[in-house]
Amino acid sequence: MKKPYSAVLTLLLCLALLAPTIAAAQAEETCPAIATNNAIVVSNSADEPDAHLVRPAVYKIEGYNYFRLRDLAMLLRGSGKQFAVAYDAASNSVSISSGQPYTVVGGELSGVASERASATRSGDAVSIDGEPVTLTAYKIDGANYFRLRDLGRALDFYVGYDDEMKTVFLSGARGYQE
Repeated sequence: MKKPYSAVLTLLLCLALLAPTIAAAQAEETCPAIATNNAIVVSNSADEPDAHLVRPAVYKIEGYNYFRLRDLAMLLRGSGKQFAVAYDAASNSVSISSGQPYTVVGGELSGVASERASATRSGDAVSIDGEPVTLTAYKIDGANYFRLRDLGRALDFYVGYDDEMKTVFLSGARGYQE
């Protein structure tokens, strides 16, 4: 006859053996996010006289620029590449509607990126115009940050980068270019 504590001991032994695997899986989901020092220039008209410098909270994660989705929607608001954003907390899902005007919810373009933050891979479902899409996204302080070029490609807005000037260029008047 087994002693009652042998089942508990077996369970604890199994958990002890699995702990490194669980810790490694959690470590893969979280990575450092570093505030970008890139200048960001936005232009939303074809002749580009309205180009202006902005400073939204932007992070570099694994070498790529990640923007808060609502900040980007605000930057492209009123352009030919504008898009609306809706978040459903009950289903953890983000809906993007291309060509639709963005509705201001408050706090857009007001955040300052912390010098260093912890980014956790976002598990939120994302759809564009009702179609599910896979985009690289991280949660930082509860907000979804998306890889800029992924969004540019998916929503067809221009993303450029000048390495010498360390400047990101966005345009709602031009389409995405590889």
